Amino acid sequence: MTIGVWILGDQLWIEQAALQSCQQKVPVIMIESLRHVQARPYHRQKLVLVWSAMRHFAEELRQLNYRVTYKLAEDFETPLLYSVF
Repeated sequence: MTIGVWILGDQLWIEQAALQSCQQKVPVIMIESLRHVQARPYHRQKLVLVWSAMRHFAEELRQLNYRVTYKLAEDFETPLLYSVF
């Protein structure tokens, strides 16, 4: 049973497997994690581009009637544990 789909910054297309595997439109969560980007060397401009693309994709999903939760967080775990899908 799928209760929601977590979409990462490199999965920003409507045909991606997690969305297509669901029989109906499920809730989606997208997370900008500060700890994740501090743990790895990211180019600042690339990071801005990825996060901007994530926000645009979240809006595209909303326009397609998906329920999207978009969180800015210190880590990935907290929003996944405490967000209501």
